[in-house]
Amino acid sequence: MEQKKLYKPLEDSYYADPYIDVEEWRDLPIRHYYVHGGFRGTDVNGGNECRFCLYFPEADAYENRFFQYLSPAPEDEHESEHLTGEDDKISFAITHGAYYVVSNQGGFIPGVDCARLYKTSANTAEFSRKVAMKLYKTGKRPYGYVFGGSGGSFKTISCIEMTDGVWDGAAPYVLANPMATPNVFAPRCRAMRVLGEDGIARVIDNMSPGGSGEFFDGLNEEQREVLAEVTRMGFPKRGWFSADTMGDGSLMVLAPFIYQIYPQYFTEFWTKEGYEGANPESSEAKARVQHVTKVSELLLPYQREEAEYTNVDNSWWNVMTGNKGTPQIRMEQAPPEDAYLFHSRIRVLSGEAKGKECAIESIENGVITVHGASEGGDTGNALEGLAVGDEIMIDNSDYLAMQTLQRHQVPDETYHVYDQYRNEDGTPKHPQLPILIAPIIAQGGGGSVPSGDIHGKVIANCSLLDESAYPWHGDWYREAVKRHLGDKMDDQFRLYYNDNCTHNDSVKDMANPQYEIDYVGILHQAMLDLTKWCEQGIAPTASTRYEVADGQVIVPESADERGGLQPVVNAYVDGQKSAKVKAGDRVSFTATVTAPAGSGKITSAAWDFERTNDFSREETLCLSGDGRRATTECSHVFTESGTYFPVIRVKSQRCGRKEDIFTQCKNLDRARVIVE
Repeated sequence: MEQKKLYKPLEDSYYADPYIDVEEWRDLPIRHYYVHGGFRGTDVNGGNECRFCLYFPEADAYENRFFQYLSPAPEDEHESEHLTGEDDKISFAITHGAYYVVSNQGGFIPGVDCARLYKTSANTAEFSRKVAMKLYKTGKRPYGYVFGGSGGSFKTISCIEMTDGVWDGAAPYVLANPMATPNVFAPRCRAMRVLGEDGIARVIDNMSPGGSGEFFDGLNEEQREVLAEVTRMGFPKRGWFSADTMGDGSLMVLAPFIYQIYPQYFTEFWTKEGYEGANPESSEAKARVQHVTKVSELLLPYQREEAEYTNVDNSWWNVMTGNKGTPQIRMEQAPPEDAYLFHSRIRVLSGEAKGKECAIESIENGVITVHGASEGGDTGNALEGLAVGDEIMIDNSDYLAMQTLQRHQVPDETYHVYDQYRNEDGTPKHPQLPILIAPIIAQGGGGSVPSGDIHGKVIANCSLLDESAYPWHGDWYREAVKRHLGDKMDDQFRLYYNDNCTHNDSVKDMANPQYEIDYVGILHQAMLDLTKWCEQGIAPTASTRYEVADGQVIVPESADERGGLQPVVNAYVDGQKSAKVKAGDRVSFTATVTAPAGSGKITSAAWDFERTNDFSREETLCLSGDGRRATTECSHVFTESGTYFPVIRVKSQRCGRKEDIFTQCKNLDRARVIVE
């Protein structure tokens, strides 16, 4: 096997001419010395020069380290400056002894060597060291730590795998893997289509406190089949509460890659035996729409609201430029109201624009708005030449075909969730594409394909209710690292699983506070533990104990058995998980909270009884001697009948300090109250 060649930034003349164009003291978001610059000669086609921002603490707060953030999609180097509160990465770094580093990673440039991503990050890191050593008048080499989530985990892993000595440690979170995209999104979209709102609501209730606990209760045979498939692929059983906000992830960004790599798939799906589309009795065949009509009016180009996207759920929207000059289109005859048109396409069948097509963003009152994503460059008007009277087709064929794409690119046996698509002899059950598309996308997303060959210490964090980077991804990477390090893995690698956390890494943008808690404080604490591991040789707490069964990651119930950094809370109403009460009765609530050994002390607990999303009133805690365990008791009166799911949110912190907002490790639990 060919030996991997590690990248050495100091030997790369492409980045040999760094410059600084701004340096000054600033007071926001916290007092710091600001440095902005870039690398001359790195622009491509007149733009996308590699640029960076550095944020240095005052000398008495500096502890000789830096934290470098890698966003899921290459963004503007100023991307962190608008963040506030617990999401404020600049203030977290500066208040914990580090200067903060962020670059544009060289920009998003289709057709350019994707290694530019980690090479830009590496040269930014090394140059930042020179600036720091000069600023603080020291000859000490600063320790460096790189972190990023989702698509940023691809980039973080590339940095720690493709270099040696640039970074001392890495903290990837909500991990992607070489077979993740678009395969994680495909089966969940199919399940959402077949389950429908009623089926999803049934699943959510089954898995909620006081529910049946039987996953498939109340579903028909077809719904059970699609739900079983996506569950074996790793979608968390308790994760369906995200259905109303998760959409189809970054599938619309990834679709153009599939058109470029293997466009034949979208024809073969409907014509070749072994594909769902070729079966006239399949749900795909029944849901297919190819609605032909004519253009009755062209409206002025639709102006999309400009916005910044900076968390792991939506930052990929920043690359979706193009089609901004395409007008809205009024149809002579709209498709049937019950037609499945989500992410359908418009195809032009006649006139000057015949043969052109693009994705549809929405259809409202017979008016089509095309999608903002161009499919190969900034096209401006994607349907240039379209005129009133031209024949068009509204076609959902491609989107339906995407929903079983994972069946047709089955990888090696290390990906156990694909066993459902293998015969007993290991051969695939379905026709296979001639090439695995997912690893190509993975390489494009990070500059290399993750292998587990790390050069530094790594603490990874994954979410047990992650709807986009399935929990087993963390286990896959842990096993990949183990193949390289063997018995020495525990000297360099940790994996923490966090319950009731989803993909999102923004406290501010949390979509479902009744169901989910953020993992930002856990990530920050893991990064601080990483610094002690690298700088002082103090090993962090052991990895979370877990097992993987049929695509699902399962952790022990108790904090002491589970381990990791996250506290565990158990909530009860009248001593049970579910209770029936009368309106006007005073109802008793209790909770027990435990932090895993070595993780910290309980700092707070707060209830929300009636879905107000207000957790500002903290309960009195009865703490154990070491602060690692706590109980709380309170009561509430429900004045109106209905079904309620009271939620308790709890926090712990390594030293029990409530004032350190950046390192509060959180969790929640829920109970059911039926008020008659």
